[in-house]
Amino acid sequence: MPAIESVLIIGASTRAAAFSASRAGLRPKCLELFADADLAAHCPVVRFDPDRDGDDLERLATSLGCEAWFYTGSMECRPDLVERLTRLGRLLGNGPDVLRRVRDPWQVGATLQAAGMPTPALRRASDGPAESGSWLRKNPAVAGGLGVAWADGAQGAAAPMAYLQEFVEGPTFSALFVAAGGDARLLGVARQFRGALGAEFLYRGGVGPWPMEIPVMADVRRLGQVLASEFRLVGLFGIDFIHKNGRPWAVEVNPRYTASVELFEAAMRRAFVADHVRACVEVELGQGPSLLRPTPAFGKRVIYASRRLEFPNVGPPPRGDDDRFQVPVIADLPAPGTVIEAGEPIMTVFATAATSEQCIARLDRRERAWLERLERTT
Repeated sequence: MPAIESVLIIGASTRAAAFSASRAGLRPKCLELFADADLAAHCPVVRFDPDRDGDDLERLATSLGCEAWFYTGSMECRPDLVERLTRLGRLLGNGPDVLRRVRDPWQVGATLQAAGMPTPALRRASDGPAESGSWLRKNPAVAGGLGVAWADGAQGAAAPMAYLQEFVEGPTFSALFVAAGGDARLLGVARQFRGALGAEFLYRGGVGPWPMEIPVMADVRRLGQVLASEFRLVGLFGIDFIHKNGRPWAVEVNPRYTASVELFEAAMRRAFVADHVRACVEVELGQGPSLLRPTPAFGKRVIYASRRLEFPNVGPPPRGDDDRFQVPVIADLPAPGTVIEAGEPIMTVFATAATSEQCIARLDRRERAWLERLERTT
């Protein structure tokens, strides 16, 4: 591990990244949108909304100390803020110029097409959908599926940066990589959950590692290597893709710590933030764990509010032993009395099982149980 002792983490939700940093032997501090109670109990955290508090970014970062820092979603959508912070401390991740290129769907699409990889067709939002096929309207200025809707003309005026992407039918997955020196190593693949409360494409969690056929994994590995080489990606990054006809169709690149990292850390018992720092500081990929080694399945499910509610006092998260790779039962817990509006995330539940199917079934039961509990107490 390079000689970095503390790290500032900035993003909409930083709880998973903060615990990952601790597993890697770092002392995390966080600027984030929610400042949930379980994160505040683990490390210093200051609430930060990039749309409301952007003018105070440098002051807030300096108040916590910014020797080195990295970001989580959806800071990849704000290269202007990333550029400002690079003057304060060492960025462990992709800089603003890389973000502007890799978050451009036209550049990503052209790169993958040139490499012979399947990719959805794109259209300008002003052109409207083609006469055939189904199309999605996307906004690269937001993440987590928030800016995705069917391009049927019924969604109102499009955002200035919006574009249309061909809808590809099939299950959605997320691949996690670490990149350095123009190369990338595949760390694992997770199945994603999407859709909540009428928002069909909203991120709801996932299960990983997810077993896939060897030829598909080879294609996924090549996806990461092509994009890392073309865009000079560094550190942890993710690719969301659709599995269709035995091929991965890349639909989005997330050039930062992703929500699935903590699942792979638990499954492989490896602190991937250490790999992230090594890639960013020493420009080395290092040796990774075997993707073929059987592991239990780990899953997470984000619970969203169907109505306005006040979060009750649920007590501290249940604790097991002192295993630093143990996933929590529940996490992202608001402070008691926090008002949560309809459509906002309430909390996250976790599960583990011998198989992916069993893990999903446990997540379903835990989500139902917590929704019933919250309905009784709010």
